[in-house]
Amino acid sequence: MIRDPVLIIGCPRSGTTLLYNVLSEVPALWSMGHESKDIIERHHHPRARDWESGVLDAADLTSRSRAFLLDAFQRSAAPGTFWQGVNGVRRRLRANRLWQGIKRRGRSTAPGAGVSSALPARGMSALGTLVRVRNRLLPRPEAIRFLEKTPENCLRLPFLLALWPDARVIYLTRDARSNVNSLLEGWRQPHLFPGYRVPQPLHIPGYSRERWAFTLIPGWRELASSPLEEVCAWQWIRCNEAVLAHRDGTRGRVPYLQVRYEDLVAEPGPALRRIAGFLEVDYEAGLAAHAQRLPRINVVSAPERDKWRRENPEAIARVLPLVEPMMRRLGYDSSS
Repeated sequence: MIRDPVLIIGCPRSGTTLLYNVLSEVPALWSMGHESKDIIERHHHPRARDWESGVLDAADLTSRSRAFLLDAFQRSAAPGTFWQGVNGVRRRLRANRLWQGIKRRGRSTAPGAGVSSALPARGMSALGTLVRVRNRLLPRPEAIRFLEKTPENCLRLPFLLALWPDARVIYLTRDARSNVNSLLEGWRQPHLFPGYRVPQPLHIPGYSRERWAFTLIPGWRELASSPLEEVCAWQWIRCNEAVLAHRDGTRGRVPYLQVRYEDLVAEPGPALRRIAGFLEVDYEAGLAAHAQRLPRINVVSAPERDKWRRENPEAIARVLPLVEPMMRRLGYDSSS
């Protein structure tokens, strides 16, 4: 049984993977170590709704899919003590030069890039098998507290709250300029973010892949020939719109904690203490270890403050009028 679960919500490339990795080490929380997109879309794939978008509402949850999801999540989850060990191995692996070379090749168009990019996924598959074997052999508590993170869930909060009415939501926000820049990086990766093979041809200038990367937002068809920076800007806007609409519509009924990515990376200690208080978990057990330095997780290129000014300043300037209203709602100053 899953009780009092935790949902990390945020636009793709807003830092949700980083926060998920850190919180996965809290002993009181159980997680799968990967996103739930494939599990949720087993019965709720966008193709079932004629590729309208990735949105899911409470009415979409059926008794069949409810039973499947709850069973799949419980069988695939392991406690924070397990992920502390796994993440320690991952940190050592990331420091290995051979592994770094494999990751770089997997993010390129060089021969063998597809094979290199598939290795992390195969590793996660092996980890999943290990977790399921572990759960069959070791005793489990009657109820677990599940930690979930998948960027598509920005569009699926009513669905998830129908599944878990007692969930708490950590809402991670990021400055649109940096977030859009990171989305642009991700869209340009040939293997790293596979996305959706949509039925409508994409004619995005300068983009040759057949897949729609990241969240399949409402209105995506109208963007199928738009500049890539505009696509990314609308992804950032629509994801945050959906979260704010849910938060405002359920005010007082669903616990929300809004955390700025910029605050998390600038001063991890205070941000993680706020999160520990919100979740009512022991800060010293799992979180204090990251108070001085956060791990580098799922980065396309080395982190850098205001990297967008160097990499894509003209593209970001073109979409700034689009994102400014939402930036103001989220408390960001576009003039800084």
